[in-house]
Amino acid sequence: MANPFIISFLIALISEVADKTQLVILGLSLKYKSSLKVFSGALLAHAIMDGIAIFLGTFFGFALSLDLIKNLVGFVFIMLGLWTFVKLYIKTSKKENNIYSKNPFLVSFLIVLFSEFGDKTQISSGLLAANYLAPFTIFFGFVLALGIAIGFNVFIGSRLAEKIPRKTIKIITAVLFILFGIFTLLKA
Repeated sequence: MANPFIISFLIALISEVADKTQLVILGLSLKYKSSLKVFSGALLAHAIMDGIAIFLGTFFGFALSLDLIKNLVGFVFIMLGLWTFVKLYIKTSKKENNIYSKNPFLVSFLIVLFSEFGDKTQISSGLLAANYLAPFTIFFGFVLALGIAIGFNVFIGSRLAEKIPRKTIKIITAVLFILFGIFTLLKA
């Protein structure tokens, strides 16, 4: 069986690449010029939301059969990958939301907290917890990966944001999700 820490770390890191929340965090860090406060608020919100998902995933992992969980995990990861491809071609109207506050920590915390509800990262953390039944290991893998992803966006990403096409990153992310789903189903 693969190491749950490494798997959770890689899944969290992959799922956050070019994620909408990461782009919002990048925008907040550009707007507020208070990198540490944006970083702290975003990471705390991620940790809370993924902690809830991991708790629920562990509970259901003990309550459901292992074969059912592995099949569900594989299927959901494939669907997340396919949905990422579909979203590339769906046209949506882009409205600019202006959020006014003098507290970058609070704004970052609240935006990330609400935007992560039901997000693929949260779903992934819950599914991995159900699959591996190692909640602390999964949690620490996710938080470390999220810290790196958020840190990259807040401290470095603003300088690189214009150089890598977002569509290319999303395609790579979708393929990796599908491959992880297939790998999980083959091991079930």
